[in-house]
Amino acid sequence: MPDVSARGAGLPASPIRKLSPFADEAKRKGIKVYHLNIGQPDLPTPEKAMNAIRNIDSKTLAYSPSQGILPLREEFVKYYRKFGIDLTPDEIIVTSGGSEALLATFLTCFDPGDEVIITEPGYANYIGFAKATGLIIKPVTSRIEDKFALPSAEDFRKAITPKTKAILICNPNNPTGYLYSPDELFQLKELVQENNLFLIADEVYREFVYTSEPYVSALSLFGIEDNVIVVDSVSKRYSECGIRVGMVVTRNEKVREAVLKFCQSRLSPPLLGQI
Repeated sequence: MPDVSARGAGLPASPIRKLSPFADEAKRKGIKVYHLNIGQPDLPTPEKAMNAIRNIDSKTLAYSPSQGILPLREEFVKYYRKFGIDLTPDEIIVTSGGSEALLATFLTCFDPGDEVIITEPGYANYIGFAKATGLIIKPVTSRIEDKFALPSAEDFRKAITPKTKAILICNPNNPTGYLYSPDELFQLKELVQENNLFLIADEVYREFVYTSEPYVSALSLFGIEDNVIVVDSVSKRYSECGIRVGMVVTRNEKVREAVLKFCQSRLSPPLLGQI
C-alpha cells in the first residue's frame, strides 16, 4: 500500500478536538462539562438568522461567486464602518469559515520554509495550518505575570530572522482573552514597518471585550495598509459556527488577487451561510 505524504503523516491532530471524547464520556456519566477547549458560544443563534434559512426562496442552490455574494460583502462594509473602518466590497473575500481564511492567507503569503511569529499561548490550530503549508512558527511568549500582554518589541526583534515574513496576532486573544491596547498595536506597526512584514490579525472575537479599553482593529493602523490582513468570521459573533462563513479582509490588491485564485479553486463559499 502506498504511504501517505510526509505532510499528511506529520500533521498534528487538533488538540482542541482531542478532548472531545473525554467530554462525551463524562456527559454519558451525568457529569456537567464546561467546554473550555472549543470556541462554541453557549447562546442560541439569532432567530432572524434561523428564519432566513427556514424561508429560503430559491429553486436552485447554485454556486455563489468565489469571492462571496455582493449583498453580503456590502453588509460587511456597513458592519466594519461601525468600528470606524472604511472598506469597499472588493476588499472583502468571503471564505468557508475563518479556518479557510487562515489557510488561504498562509498559502498566499508564505513559501515553504518561511517563518511567522506568533504569541503564545495561542490558538492551537495555527500549528496545523502552518504544518500543512510548510510554514515555520516562531513563538514569542506572553506571560501570565503581565496578564498576557503583548511581549516586548525586543522579544519580537530577537525572533525575527531573514526568513520571517509575518507577525500573526489574535485580538482579542484566544485563549487568554487579552485585548491588545492601541500602544501595543502601534508597537506592532513599527516592527512591521522596520522589517517589511505582513501583520495578520485574527479578529474573530472582536465583540468579546469586557473592559473599558478601546478596541482597535489592525485595519485602523495608518501607514501599513498593504501589510495588514485580517481574518474574520461570523461564527462567534452570531453563534453561527456551523454556517461556515468567514472572510479575508485586506487593502492589498496583490494579496486579494492571490487569495481569490485559491478561492476559485474551491469554487464558492457556502451559499446558505451567505443568505
